[in-house]
Amino acid sequence: MGSFGWQVPTAQHFIDLRALSALIFMVWPCARELAETEALAVLVDREAEKRHAEFARSRAEAEAGRRQASHHYSDPAADPAVAGAVLGIAAQLLSAPDENATHEVMVPIINRAKERIFSMSYQFRSFGGSSYPLQAILLTSRRDRGAFQRMEQRIESKGFSRLTGADWFTR
Repeated sequence: MGSFGWQVPTAQHFIDLRALSALIFMVWPCARELAETEALAVLVDREAEKRHAEFARSRAEAEAGRRQASHHYSDPAADPAVAGAVLGIAAQLLSAPDENATHEVMVPIINRAKERIFSMSYQFRSFGGSSYPLQAILLTSRRDRGAFQRMEQRIESKGFSRLTGADWFTR
C-alpha cells in the first residue's frame, strides 16, 4: 500500500485514512473542493456542521482544564455515503505521487486545523499508528524551509522506500 508515494504497511495506510478523515471533518469546508461530486460535498456539509456543533457544545460544557472531545471529528460517519465521501478525499490525498505535491494541497488543511484548535490538530496530525510519511507531511512547516527540504531524507531514514511503477498498479 502507498501513502504519498511511499510504501507503507497496509495497516498504516488505513490508519492514515482515518487520521486524514478526522482532519477533513475538523477543517470542513476547507477540503470541500476535494469532494468527488457536489452531492457528496453537500452530504459532508451537513455531517460536518453537526460535528462542529457537537464539538462546540461539548467544549462549552467541559470543565476547566479538561481535555476536549476529539471524537466528534474522529468517529467514523454513520452514513455510508458520508463515510465514503470523506474516505474518498483522504484516499485522493494519500494517492499523491510524492510528499511535495501532497504538502502543497495539504497546507490549507494543516493551517486551518492549527487555527481551529492547535492541540487537537496536533493529536490528529501525529495520530498513533499512522505512517511516518503522513506524520512528516502533516508536521512539517512550510516556514521552516530546511525541514521541508529534508522531508524526503527523513522519510527514507525511517526505512521507507518509494513506490515504483509496478507498485502503483498493485495498490
